[in-house]
Amino acid sequence: MMVNSGAINGVPATASKYLLTKVLRDRWGFKGVTVSDWQDVRALQTNYRIAADYPEAIALAVNAGLDMAMEPYYAKQWSDGLKTAVDRGLVSERRINESVTRILRLKFSLGLFEHPYVDASKADAAVLGADQGLARQAATESQVLLRNEDSVLPVGTSVKKIVVAGAYADDINDQVGGWTIGWQGVPDGVDVPGTTVLKGIQEAAPPGTEVVHAKTDADAVAEAKNADLTVVVVGEKAAAEGGADSPRPELSADQQALVKSLKASGKPVVTVVLAGRPLVLGDAAGTQGLLMSWLPGTEGGHAVADVLFGAANPSGRLPVSWPKDVGNEPMYYQQLPGTNGGAESSYDALYPFGAGLSYTTYAFDAITADKSAGQTTVKVTVSNTGDRDGDLVVPVYVSRPVSEVLAPDRKLVAFTRVALKAGESRTVSLRVARRTLAVTPGDIDGSGTAKVEPGVYTFTAGARSADVTVR
Repeated sequence: MMVNSGAINGVPATASKYLLTKVLRDRWGFKGVTVSDWQDVRALQTNYRIAADYPEAIALAVNAGLDMAMEPYYAKQWSDGLKTAVDRGLVSERRINESVTRILRLKFSLGLFEHPYVDASKADAAVLGADQGLARQAATESQVLLRNEDSVLPVGTSVKKIVVAGAYADDINDQVGGWTIGWQGVPDGVDVPGTTVLKGIQEAAPPGTEVVHAKTDADAVAEAKNADLTVVVVGEKAAAEGGADSPRPELSADQQALVKSLKASGKPVVTVVLAGRPLVLGDAAGTQGLLMSWLPGTEGGHAVADVLFGAANPSGRLPVSWPKDVGNEPMYYQQLPGTNGGAESSYDALYPFGAGLSYTTYAFDAITADKSAGQTTVKVTVSNTGDRDGDLVVPVYVSRPVSEVLAPDRKLVAFTRVALKAGESRTVSLRVARRTLAVTPGDIDGSGTAKVEPGVYTFTAGARSADVTVR
């Protein structure tokens, strides 16, 4: 397990014994190897400045529970620094043996002592094209349908001409995103096998349906005038941290202008977004269809087409909030109450956390909540009231009418996914651990515990709610 580069409550994760030992190993039972991110142990001295020198930084990380450092350039400085830390009495040999045991156990289990080298001639055949079905399933299930005005989707039999537009419609490199092969995307000269959105639509379109690829914005606007549907694929260039840390997460001006022109054609437009985060849409907002595809990988073109043509019923939900404007960020659905009263100063998302549409309809028929030692069991009866099979994500939120400590209007405490055939009803059970109801966090070093206030907690699923009294 690789440790995140960030910090929680002022303590870098790489030096947090609370996270690496108490949570990861004692609570979660992790028995494997932990490794730092890129040069993060050194960063405890150079960037975070919580250590006076490198040996002290190494001691902080190792004593917190780190087993291995990702030190890409100066491996000898790491080993020399660790020896210095031992000589100073900062790290025990027992602690080093503990990590060495974990690392050797992992290497033995992988067979690295019997077969230490990879046969490079067989590597491509073992990797390329592997698990295509699983990749397609993952990409399909992650699609989030956010807008479907006038039931423009799934594409009906009356649609005889589809225009596919946008700079990202036939761009496999940006579709797979950063960290696919290279750090900031696919390196020049490397061909990635896969299916773009354009190719996926072309393959999925039924006989008799013309698919026109508009390679320029002018062609797209001209072709859209006599099309039955335009699919415009927008997004961001592939990147990772650093290159992807743009302070303005919004659709570029030229893409906004294209979508605005396509809307002006008067014909239905479906926008497909390829990006690792929600983008402020500006003039591109308000198309009949909006599909958030994220960075769906090499099978993303098939996944998008499966949703557009109805071979798959979308079931994804937003794991983040989609802002109306750049000035609305950061946006967090658990925003605490306050006296602020300006426009959009409260939680006012374009598409809220948990949003996601389906081609069928669902109903939440009943909810009950029973408290037992350490947890609450919530039972929810859900029904597929439409005419298509589908997967429903059932979220359970908790709220407190009165709280001594500020509490959000609602907080997600459990969720599950249930497959329902058309007309089927089912009761699902979700367990809510007591600590998830805590409103005051424990000390990050583990010396404190989260506090659960006594009182009434209201659990909500869909439009149904149930109360539980905690004493």
